[in-house]
Amino acid sequence: MSGGWLEEIGRQLRSVSDAVLDEVRAGGLLPLFEPAPPFNRPGLLAPAIAVGGLIAVILLSGLAVTALGSLLLALLALYLLLAQVFGLSVELHPFAAR
Repeated sequence: MSGGWLEEIGRQLRSVSDAVLDEVRAGGLLPLFEPAPPFNRPGLLAPAIAVGGLIAVILLSGLAVTALGSLLLALLALYLLLAQVFGLSVELHPFAAR
């Protein structure tokens, strides 16, 4: 074994950085910031993808808020069950006297 795994990783990282620098030298820095091939279509498709992504984010945010509300409702029901039915009292003393 010549070297080891650390030298192999270093060699691979150097080859990746050399490939990126060759691309920058050939086409400039701007092509690195363009969208990937399925999403770089001109015209109507780019705004449609942006609107679809925005709608997906809004729907998932609503789903997260709904899940938080159901969690809080379940915790309230558990507290009421323990306090009213079983008579368990919950007291919190964050700065308890010693």
